[in-house]
Amino acid sequence: MISKPVEKPTKGQSTPTSGCSLVVSDDTTDIPVINIVGEVDLSSAPGAYAMMWRTSDHGKRSLIINLEELDFMDSSGLQALLRLREKLRARHQQVLLAGAKPPIKKLFRLTGFDQLFQLFPDADEAKKEVNSAQ
Repeated sequence: MISKPVEKPTKGQSTPTSGCSLVVSDDTTDIPVINIVGEVDLSSAPGAYAMMWRTSDHGKRSLIINLEELDFMDSSGLQALLRLREKLRARHQQVLLAGAKPPIKKLFRLTGFDQLFQLFPDADEAKKEVNSAQ
């Protein structure tokens, strides 16, 4: 599957990339939530990164990545998250990760990503954290 770049992501929009889909939540808050579905690997990581980066423009201070439906992530997916984190830190924004399944949590723990990112049980808990910090 070849994905076409999306100029400006809109709420409720789904962007398929090879092996995964990213859906921007249609929630009305100013905290964008991106739901990643499927697998993030070498073929899908660049498109996933591009969508997350464009979506971060819609958030004032935070971007929540919901991993509840993420089944697999390799090192290229980790690199995309790390790159996103560094670029958003330069803009004084943060990336919060939510809903990771046990194998993804284990990957984060083994690679030290659990020390770099705030991990939450679900997107609602991540939103609560962002709202309480304002």
